[in-house]
Amino acid sequence: MNPSEAAEALAALQTSRERLAAAASCPPERHLAFALIMGSLVACQAAPPLWTIGIEVLLIGAGVLVFLWDRRRTGMFINGYRAGRTRPLTFLLLGVTIIFLTLGIWLKHGLGLTWGPIACGLAVAVFSYGLSAAWQRIYKRELQETP
Repeated sequence: MNPSEAAEALAALQTSRERLAAAASCPPERHLAFALIMGSLVACQAAPPLWTIGIEVLLIGAGVLVFLWDRRRTGMFINGYRAGRTRPLTFLLLGVTIIFLTLGIWLKHGLGLTWGPIACGLAVAVFSYGLSAAWQRIYKRELQETP
């Protein structure tokens, strides 16, 4: 490959990455849907055990719907566990969610505060929305950088 062909290939790659970055822009309601699913996974622990299982099954279905929504809207689904600068945010979200899930269950069963999981779920939902938006910004910035 000569230098001009290499330059053309790099330019085509950059153009492709810029198109991918543009397609990766999620509307606020997409971040909200993700946040509601994450918060509801924690909040549903306030329900009786059989109800909790039913709600969790519905939330898995909601996750599938978000996956399909992304595929229909952009033609792709970007995995949150992908390698890159976004991965630490994904693990941060997982850690915070597990901490609040544990706290909510402890508040309910340890202290008898049945509203504990709901309060923790609300915190996870707010955190998830902000983190989803931050994840998108980092992902787009990563794509727009010259390889």
